[in-house]
Amino acid sequence: MRSTGLAYLLWFTCIFGLAGTHRFYSGKYVSGIVWLFTFGLFGLGQLVDLALIPGMVEDQNLKYRMLHGSPNSNNISNTQQVVINVADYIAPNANTNKPLSTKSDLQLILELAKNNGGNISVTDCVIATGKPIVEVKQTIESLCAEGLLEAANHQETGAIIYKLI
Repeated sequence: MRSTGLAYLLWFTCIFGLAGTHRFYSGKYVSGIVWLFTFGLFGLGQLVDLALIPGMVEDQNLKYRMLHGSPNSNNISNTQQVVINVADYIAPNANTNKPLSTKSDLQLILELAKNNGGNISVTDCVIATGKPIVEVKQTIESLCAEGLLEAANHQETGAIIYKLI
């Protein structure tokens, strides 16, 4: 973590011809080089930096906290969390004491096709059933063999879709 007091102390090294050291300390390397070779933009940049140093130090500290975290990070976190409500899938219905979804994969796929204007893809079916791709493809093939679905290509993309017959 960077200190504003130390940044001001480094700013003061301009007296000895080392302008810009506070910028290196604050993570502003390019402008630090410019300040070093132009004596702090001919002294004007050094004066302006007296007001900018707290913000530069805070920006550097924020970057550090975001990358590494710290106990004093003020609830800043770079950890992503995914929350899935699985109770709807495993808990029985309170009124009937039956599972919420008692439909078979065949029923789910046919209902999906009906709701999508008669067209479905394997991906749609995997999402609707929650089953692995291999199982879904077997189910779709059995529906095609029974004459309920037929394979076709999407008009715009050319992707394989299945049409309800």
